[in-house]
Amino acid sequence: IAKGLENISNLTVISFSNNNISEEAADDIAAVLSHNNKLQKLYLYGNNLQAAGAIKIAKGLENVSNLTLIDLSNNNISEEAADDIAAVLSHNIKLQELYLRGNNLQAAGAIKIAKGLENVSNLTMLDLDDNNISEEAADDIAAVLSHNNKLQELYLGGNNLQAAGAIKIAKGLENISNLTVISFSNNNISE
Repeated sequence: IAKGLENISNLTVISFSNNNISEEAADDIAAVLSHNNKLQKLYLYGNNLQAAGAIKIAKGLENVSNLTLIDLSNNNISEEAADDIAAVLSHNIKLQELYLRGNNLQAAGAIKIAKGLENVSNLTMLDLDDNNISEEAADDIAAVLSHNNKLQELYLGGNNLQAAGAIKIAKGLENISNLTVISFSNNNISE
C-alpha cells in the first residue's frame, strides 16, 4: 500500500495503526512520509515498530514540520529511537498531541523526548503512560510542562516516578490552568 502512495504528496492525515509493520514496511512508509510535507496527523500506534522501525519513520519525517498529532503508542521503540523521535519533535513546533504510551522509553528516552519538546509550546495532550520512566526524568519532563500552558491532558501512569518524581512534575504544572486530566496511577507513589 505504501509503495502505491509514494507519488501522492498532499496527504494531511496518515494512519497505518495496528498493522504489525515490519522493518521493511517502515522503509516504505518513511518514503511516503518524506514526500508529504503538509502532513498534520500521523497515526502509527500498535505496530511493534521497535527501535529500528521507529528510526526509519523518524528519518522519513525529517522534512515534515506541520505535525499537530503524532501517535507512536505501543511500538516498543525504546530509548534507542528516542533521539530520532526527539529530532522530529524539535521542528514540529505546532505539535498539540503526542502519544508515546507503551514504548519502554525509560528515563533516558523520556529525557531525550523532553529535550525534543523544548520549543513546543502548544501541547494540549501528552501521553507517556507505561514507559518505565523513573524519577530521574522528572526534572526534564517538568521543565517541558511548565511552558505548555495549553496542556489539558497528561498521562504518566504505569511508570516508576515514585513520590519524588511526581512532586517534581506537579511543580512543573503549577501555572497550567487548563489541565483537566492527569494520571499518575501505578507509579509507586507512597507519600
